[in-house]
Amino acid sequence: MTARKGTVLVVDDNEINRLLLARQLEQEGYAAVAAEHGRQALERLYEQPCDVVLLDLLMPEMDGFQVLAHLKADLNLRHLPVIVVSAVDEMQSVVRCIEMGATDHLTKPVDPVLLRARLNASLATKRMYEQEAEYRRSVTYLTDAAASIEAGRFDPASLDPLAERTDALGRLARVLQRMAREISMREQSLKQQSQSKTALLGKISHELRSPFVAAELSVQLLQRYVEHNMMDELRQQIGQLAIQLADGRRMIDSVISFAALVGKQTELHREDTDIAQLTHEVVAPLRRMVATRKLSLTYEFAQSLPLVCVDREQMGEAIHHLVLNAIKFNREGGSIQIVCHESGSHLVFLVEDTGVGIPEDKLGAIWEPFVQSADDVRRGIEGMGLGLPLVKYVVEAHRGEVIARTKPDEGSIVGFRIPLA
Repeated sequence: MTARKGTVLVVDDNEINRLLLARQLEQEGYAAVAAEHGRQALERLYEQPCDVVLLDLLMPEMDGFQVLAHLKADLNLRHLPVIVVSAVDEMQSVVRCIEMGATDHLTKPVDPVLLRARLNASLATKRMYEQEAEYRRSVTYLTDAAASIEAGRFDPASLDPLAERTDALGRLARVLQRMAREISMREQSLKQQSQSKTALLGKISHELRSPFVAAELSVQLLQRYVEHNMMDELRQQIGQLAIQLADGRRMIDSVISFAALVGKQTELHREDTDIAQLTHEVVAPLRRMVATRKLSLTYEFAQSLPLVCVDREQMGEAIHHLVLNAIKFNREGGSIQIVCHESGSHLVFLVEDTGVGIPEDKLGAIWEPFVQSADDVRRGIEGMGLGLPLVKYVVEAHRGEVIARTKPDEGSIVGFRIPLA
């Protein structure tokens, strides 16, 4: 079935004229709607949309001039093309209608060729107006969207229909969407950084005080032991003081490292690195803790691992915290396995432990600073909650991603994958 070119309203009080025009319109591929006087014509237009009006001038109840005046006064109908159909001797009336806003005119009897030409021209004008109106609406919508972005209440998805356009407006809509999403992500990042800084200050005031309070007490005890010549106690307390000061120094260093990474104040100093050798170096200082907890520590490195271009110091720190985490939260007598292998274009590094595991709903949170799970399994530096967040920052700085899998009460696998190139 051939699609209709459009719908034409024929307004004429003469039934024969209406029938003839309707037949001509149908032969040209238009749908015809008829009205026998002006008032009925307006009713038809309010009932269904039409594309063009063929308007006779002399009619009962409401003539063509009155119909034209009503159309031009209606905001929804004023741009509807109107072709006046008149007798040859009605040219003065035709001129008056053109001045009132009529689009064109035809004389009776209507010539089919002229009818076709007038309809094509009128429809082209109507389509041009509709496209211009749609363009203006789109521009207004984009302007309002820009104001909403500035006010912080814009939803990028609201521009989806406009962003599907292939013209300049569509490209502008996609740019605004991208800008809005980038602004939202930037604001979210700033908010998270602010929350981290607030939490950091709170932790500093609480956690960092503990080792130095203990150190102050140790100093008082040292003074007492010296006064009473209690050498054994003195030696023992000196060792305890050294541990307390080392704990305080370690906490301060961790906070400084974390703050530097969050603030992106450190740059990567990449160099070709043997990841297996680096791992042995950073794990060596933890051997005593492994022995104290009666843990078994094994390595499973793939043969002929390629060198990776990383910041050796930062990557070593990340590996240190992964292994320290596995030691701290393992069961006494448990095991730790360090696994490293290639996977496509990436290097995968995993630390597996036989500890209490992490609840599934906490897996995503272990990478956030100062997080503590409900069962007191904390993934971090000596209670500061910064260990795994440090790992995440280092890995992401190397364009990698962190990995965390767990089976509650059976153990966890925590690590990362980074590009080899």
